[in-house]
Amino acid sequence: MSFSIYLFNNYLSSSQCNKFLVKDGISSPFFEIKKHPGLFSETRLYVLSLRNKCPEIRTSLSILKNLDHYQYLICTLIPNIADINPYKKLLQKIRFIIIFSFAKFLELLNDNKFDEIDHWNFLSKKLLEKVAEMVNFFRQGTKFDEILNEIKLDDDLFHYLNIDKEIINEALDQFYL
Repeated sequence: MSFSIYLFNNYLSSSQCNKFLVKDGISSPFFEIKKHPGLFSETRLYVLSLRNKCPEIRTSLSILKNLDHYQYLICTLIPNIADINPYKKLLQKIRFIIIFSFAKFLELLNDNKFDEIDHWNFLSKKLLEKVAEMVNFFRQGTKFDEILNEIKLDDDLFHYLNIDKEIINEALDQFYL
């Protein structure tokens, strides 16, 4: 999946908040994701067979479960944030990156690129840490100006997910200005 303004605008216009995971593969023997048109198709996999092919999948499933929690939380927070509040733009960007991280993981599974799972885990764990930090700043009422030095997302992640962050910033500026 590659980034497109059309996909991004459809995402921004959507008012539905849903978790992606139907079954997380941690508390269930299956890893199952709902279909999200334009983003990813429905996927259901037996976790034990995945673990045999790729032991790192345990870490991946934990990261995915947490990313899913945050993307849903962000989605529920966004409607209550004023369009002029810079947190809204930041949280929208983060949620979109989470969605692309999910899509990349599913692509790796579908293409049997298990040798790339470690790299996905590394970058997605860094994303998860940054997401948790940004959500906590917002929920604690930290002023946006106070976190400007903390906002930097990893350029390697953008490259890995094939996302041009300047295009995302431009799209968000058009949407919220």
